[in-house]
Amino acid sequence: MSWSRAHWIVGLLTLLMFPLTGQYMRHIAGVPHLDAVPRLIFRSRHLLLLVAGVANIALSNSQPFHRAQRVASILIMISPPLLIAAFFIDPGRGLHSSTVFRLAMYSLWIAGVILAIVNRPRQQSDVRPDARLDAGISRGV
Repeated sequence: MSWSRAHWIVGLLTLLMFPLTGQYMRHIAGVPHLDAVPRLIFRSRHLLLLVAGVANIALSNSQPFHRAQRVASILIMISPPLLIAAFFIDPGRGLHSSTVFRLAMYSLWIAGVILAIVNRPRQQSDVRPDARLDAGISRGV
């Protein structure tokens, strides 16, 4: 399976889980009637699930070429299952996040740092910025 397809499948499944977790919050957990802390935890895990799904969909149109990009892709693909687990584990823990949630957040953060480093804009050392302008002037353009 290609990296693009894997990200697309993980992203699609995560986006399909998003409304299901919303319905769970409304009809089963009764989140609108909960105290502030559990309600905050439920909603934050719910929204982070959406972010992880969108991140996977965004990467479904790219192919990692560097080993570091592959590591970042794996970290981003493992975050949705971890966030789904944290969605059910963390509200009962209050403000003390579970290890599962911390792993999901660290995996997304590390993936972001890796991608920021590997995909940083680079200067073109072999082409001067005004080289195209000089070429246009010499051709009479």
